[in-house]
Amino acid sequence: MTYIKDFDKAKIQTLLSENQKITILGHHNPDGDAVSGCTALFEVFRQLNKDVQLVMPSKISEAIKNIPNVEHIVFHEKDKEKAEKIFAETQVLFCIDFNAYKRAGDVLSPVLQACKAFKIMIDHHPQPEMCADIIISDTSVSSASELVYEVITELGWTNHVNQKVAESLFTGIMTDTNNFSVNCSRARTFEIAAHLLAKGIDRERIYEQVFNNYTEGRLRFTGYFLDKKMIIDHDLKISVATFSKREQDNYGFKHGDHEGLVNMPLSISGVEVSILALEHDDFLKLSFRSKGAVDVNVFARKFFNGGGHVRAAGGKLYKVKPHPATQFLIEKFAEYIKSEII
Repeated sequence: MTYIKDFDKAKIQTLLSENQKITILGHHNPDGDAVSGCTALFEVFRQLNKDVQLVMPSKISEAIKNIPNVEHIVFHEKDKEKAEKIFAETQVLFCIDFNAYKRAGDVLSPVLQACKAFKIMIDHHPQPEMCADIIISDTSVSSASELVYEVITELGWTNHVNQKVAESLFTGIMTDTNNFSVNCSRARTFEIAAHLLAKGIDRERIYEQVFNNYTEGRLRFTGYFLDKKMIIDHDLKISVATFSKREQDNYGFKHGDHEGLVNMPLSISGVEVSILALEHDDFLKLSFRSKGAVDVNVFARKFFNGGGHVRAAGGKLYKVKPHPATQFLIEKFAEYIKSEII
């Protein structure tokens, strides 16, 4: 495995000079960071005259549909045959913002594992699990987009950071730091942001599109969440909220409308961990956030086949309905805290 501090630049440059067909892949349920990192690298390779393809396992939310080059994305869940033909023909595969095969989704994961292309992973999550040929990993960076910028710089491609690349990368950094409020303690993050702003991008417009582009139903759902569904255990310093599909449908809940909701309980004094559970067809999608000493990445990995960062992670819960899931999640968290103390 190769890491950002010592990855073999010459090897990558030779590999790319000898191969023309390149594919860039993000993770299942792609967020702003995944889409931004992928589209930025896509734009760089287009300038380098490569035969480059952009693939996502599943659809993206309305809030990030204005990122440059999203119109070139091939969605595996929508066009399985075309996407898998791309994987069969590609020579070099870049995996952006994920470090485990399972993050490509249940359907695409085996296709990714079987792909014979040379794999390069660029990611900022802890504990890489994926068997890529080159792993460029740094958990200290704010986002995969920031790491993509560093890779572009290391490979000598800064002259290809045009306005489209800058807008993509800035959007990724902005979304993964919640508008520069978390995961951005490095001065280097702000240096990179300044370099990107110098390309003439419109920061205010990007902010409006990403953070002020939700539906009316989402805002009303937020009120319901805070007033009726947020359960706080003050002893454990945890907030838990679970929602059935019916509750989501009642407010016209759309893909991506949950973004940011799980962070809200952390604004309460004394609440250090927040859990949000949304019912899907056969499982509950879990989101975990922390502002204290609790490592929600370890919690998600231990109980829910998930993972992520120390303060932001996700997972899945099967065979438990939303209402009993509230107490179940509280009990599992208590079990986790007890095991960590022991």
